[in-house]
Amino acid sequence: MDTVPAVKRLARRMIPVALILSVAAATQIFAQERRANIKQVHTDDVHPIQVEGEWGYADNSGKIVIKPQFSSAGEFSDGLALVWTGGARLFDPVVTSFVKMGYIDRTGRWVIQSRWEYYFFYDFSDGLAPFRTQSGKWGYMDTTGKIVIRPRFDWTGNFWEGIAPALLDGKCSHIDTTGAVKGQSAAALPRTKYEHDRHGTYRFKPQRPPCS
Repeated sequence: MDTVPAVKRLARRMIPVALILSVAAATQIFAQERRANIKQVHTDDVHPIQVEGEWGYADNSGKIVIKPQFSSAGEFSDGLALVWTGGARLFDPVVTSFVKMGYIDRTGRWVIQSRWEYYFFYDFSDGLAPFRTQSGKWGYMDTTGKIVIRPRFDWTGNFWEGIAPALLDGKCSHIDTTGAVKGQSAAALPRTKYEHDRHGTYRFKPQRPPCS
């Protein structure tokens, strides 16, 4: 029996199958990349811009809608954006006491101000934003500036689907939007030099979130 023609016939039959599989694989890869790109697209129509060292906001066409006047400006979330003005955005709590910070709406109006009493480092999520008091404890405010979770934590992060990471008594915890602890680690975290005060409280936004 001549095996060479049989092998050629089998190879010809396999070519269409290989083409189908390669097209399917390419389609799957393209679809995965497309889904990833969609997630990366920012849907907000107002973005921070910097002009001559000061930050303001422009729409998608490039038109300035809030004039540059801030030393730092964040993205909008829940209709508010975190901004700093009146000085450099430094990490020393004593220095930042002289920097006005808080949240503005899309017209540039101040909605929440630090009043040199609170420090803000994160955007809003689930209608709440973490803050730190002069005493060093962290809690949450709503979009009107009302304290809804009293400051008793060593650090707090953003909410996601009603749950946020927090540091309580040096231990990683999960809390809900009422401030109730839903879980806590058994061991305390080691203190981080220059980020913790003598009580173990984070004095400013940590370089890396201690809990997730």
